[in-house]
Amino acid sequence: MWHITPFFFAAAWVHLTSAQCAPPHQNQIRWVNCSQNVPSTLDVTDVDLARLPPELHCGRIAVPMDYARPQGPNNTIELNIAMIRPPKPNGVLFVNTGGSDPVAVVAWQIALNQTTTFSSLSDYYDLMFMDIRGTFGSNPLNVSLEVAAGVSLTCPTNKTEFQASKQSSAAFFQSWIENSTPPGIVQFVSTKEVVQDYEQIRKALGYSKIHFLGESYGTFRGQKYAMAYPNRVGHFALDSGVPFGMSLFDEAQAHVLSGDRALLRADAFCQNDPSCPFYSEGAGSVPKAVQSIFSTLPCIEPEPIPLAFLQQAVYGLLANGGLPDFPLLLRALEDARNGNCTTLLGDSPLSVESVVAIPLECGDRGAVRPLFLVPAYPNAFANTTTVVSEYNKVTFDEFSASYRAGLEKDTTGIAYTQTWQLQLACLGWPFPAAADTHGAVHKEMLLVTADYDSTAATEWTSYIWENVARAASLVVRHGDGHISYQLPDAPSSLITREYLRTGVLPKPRDDALCSVHAPRTRRGPIPNPYLVQTGRAAGDIAEN
Repeated sequence: MWHITPFFFAAAWVHLTSAQCAPPHQNQIRWVNCSQNVPSTLDVTDVDLARLPPELHCGRIAVPMDYARPQGPNNTIELNIAMIRPPKPNGVLFVNTGGSDPVAVVAWQIALNQTTTFSSLSDYYDLMFMDIRGTFGSNPLNVSLEVAAGVSLTCPTNKTEFQASKQSSAAFFQSWIENSTPPGIVQFVSTKEVVQDYEQIRKALGYSKIHFLGESYGTFRGQKYAMAYPNRVGHFALDSGVPFGMSLFDEAQAHVLSGDRALLRADAFCQNDPSCPFYSEGAGSVPKAVQSIFSTLPCIEPEPIPLAFLQQAVYGLLANGGLPDFPLLLRALEDARNGNCTTLLGDSPLSVESVVAIPLECGDRGAVRPLFLVPAYPNAFANTTTVVSEYNKVTFDEFSASYRAGLEKDTTGIAYTQTWQLQLACLGWPFPAAADTHGAVHKEMLLVTADYDSTAATEWTSYIWENVARAASLVVRHGDGHISYQLPDAPSSLITREYLRTGVLPKPRDDALCSVHAPRTRRGPIPNPYLVQTGRAAGDIAEN
């Protein structure tokens, strides 16, 4: 039995700093022995747990489950944090790696030299990494995988199918409620609670302000923190934005376009690589191969693979967890065209970790009027709504209108977006969404996007830049993939690290791999996918 494995906004970093020095460790954080609190996702090969680097610190902090009630025995959970603490920090940097990604493990990777991403920051700031509540070391939620496998994420074409999706979603959330502790926790894992968790940690560490590096869904959390605690905002860098205030309709339409652009980029890569199996067939050969797979459904062993699963598989492999691997994608498409879909479909088993982003995000979409009745950003869609629907109040007519409009825009046949997937998954969310109001971020920030990001459409970051964070500078990486900061040597990453250290916005520029736009200026059109450099420098080949 084939099932669609959901993949939701992942990978974001949060960075906090202060002009003052941090005081001694506060009692609110219970510091623990790191060797006895090893993250489950850490590669411990050749790691001597008895001789861990002294700058690595591990801790637990007790916070209210429901911030609307006093903290007490029946209203307390513990959060897991890990920090890099240099001798004389210049502030604190909170890092959030996206939707439900393991976060605390990143501090370990830095300390053990398993990553160079923070090479110019780890000796300058306290770096704080918190597992988001409901995940990994922070009171993880639980669900029946049998129930999770029954969630219908195939786009419904009639009201009966839509109602079936809603019922499977309701059963899914009931399973979370029944299998998670303490009782009631599932209702309190949204961004509203996460930003208050950050504030508790800020207070415990004694900093007056924080600097924030947010990636993917971490950008949404960064926006909401800045709105809730504007006086605590230091240098915020938001990479691969998830927009606050954009309608679900417009989010989905941008997502359709971003998926199509990513496939054209794979085609451009193919035409620059003689080893590509479609190279001799000329420009357009990769989209044609995809359309051939969708029309002939060539994979029939051990059982026929439905069209919806092939569409989702192509969409997922284009993103490849945020780091595209076009050579892998092209080989998978060639194999699939010949009847072997093993590589295209992958073999990632369904797990709690792979679906826990759904309850974390379903409560975030409160009814809210956009900041402007007519959006200011130049790529606004004609059907912009004046009210952003809550996920669990989306009707079949609303979903169908979005789906039909997306199909009209789609030129590749992929006909699938993460936005639609999340809408369907959240149909049965049983709790009220967090109430949202008008809001904007009036602080200087740095926003980063990639032209051909298929996971967080670049139009989303444009929306944030022109409607939410209007004092921000915009960095556009002319390349592929999700979360530019994952490419440590990319010009956009160098700019991000420099901003996080200094708080000085970069000067405008327009280079082959990166452009910078000053606040309140205009971004030009997205470049033709075939006219931009391809290869490793553009983020097309995932590192081994």
